[in-house]
Amino acid sequence: MKFIFLSFRRNILPCIFVIIAICLVVFSKSNLTAATNGLTLWATCVVPSLFPFFVITNLLSHTKVVSFTGKLLDKLMRPLFNVPGVGGFAFVMGLISGYPVGAKVVSDFRENGLVTKDEGERLLAFTNNSRTFVYFK
Repeated sequence: MKFIFLSFRRNILPCIFVIIAICLVVFSKSNLTAATNGLTLWATCVVPSLFPFFVITNLLSHTKVVSFTGKLLDKLMRPLFNVPGVGGFAFVMGLISGYPVGAKVVSDFRENGLVTKDEGERLLAFTNNSRTFVYFK
């Protein structure tokens, strides 16, 4: 009996959330159209704009571009941010590509041992940039 109670207690919130989500979709025509519009926007706008940057960044990271920029920018990045020169590559790719690409580059650097945990955390502070454009009329 105790096992059934613990199992029920552990699964009650997920069940409630699933029921609410199903009710939102089934009983609201506007929610269904909004969800469809959101998925369409994601598939037609977000993925095509980010996918090339993921591919280009991944291809560049397998060449000597990272080590070249690391040597070139080491004298600038060390005193300013206390990170190795390869952080300049992550910074530039984060500025050009936007939010998730800079974080992905820093994550790859951490996995490959190019930066320590502290340096990676510092890099994440300034490589995760959203590209926002303000248009004035």
